[in-house]
Amino acid sequence: MNSGTDRGQQVLLSGGTIGFGFGAVVDVVIFHLVFQTHHLLSGFYDPYSYDGLRTNVMFDGLFLAAMLGVMGLGFAFFWRTVNGVDQRFSSRHFLGSIIVGMGIFNVLDGVFSHYVLDLHNVVHGTEAWNLPWLVVSVVLLAVGLVLLWSADGCRATSGH
Repeated sequence: MNSGTDRGQQVLLSGGTIGFGFGAVVDVVIFHLVFQTHHLLSGFYDPYSYDGLRTNVMFDGLFLAAMLGVMGLGFAFFWRTVNGVDQRFSSRHFLGSIIVGMGIFNVLDGVFSHYVLDLHNVVHGTEAWNLPWLVVSVVLLAVGLVLLWSADGCRATSGH
């Protein structure tokens, strides 16, 4: 088999992994959370009782987190495949950009949703966790920026 065929199969595998996870994410968000037409364990926990609904939503969330992990693995495999042997962009650069994006979202959410618009708090019924959430969000943003800076520094010193 030539490397083009291998690479094509790797792209198909990584795309299929991303799609598998994304399909589950769409299912959980639209049907489990928005429409609430079914929950992952509604056959075991009554979704019409308060405790049953809370339990179902918790398991829906755990399943969602697992499927986001599957998508993450698919993206990591895809990144390795398309980036190739010459490593045009380092994995550190890719990860840093993802973490910067997460940090930006969390900082904006923390400032606007928690303080400016007062839409919600990190923990229902108390504002005590809003500031720590914002601090962790800024740290997340800083970690992403450090990863980007170190990736660019590594590339600059290695001649890429």
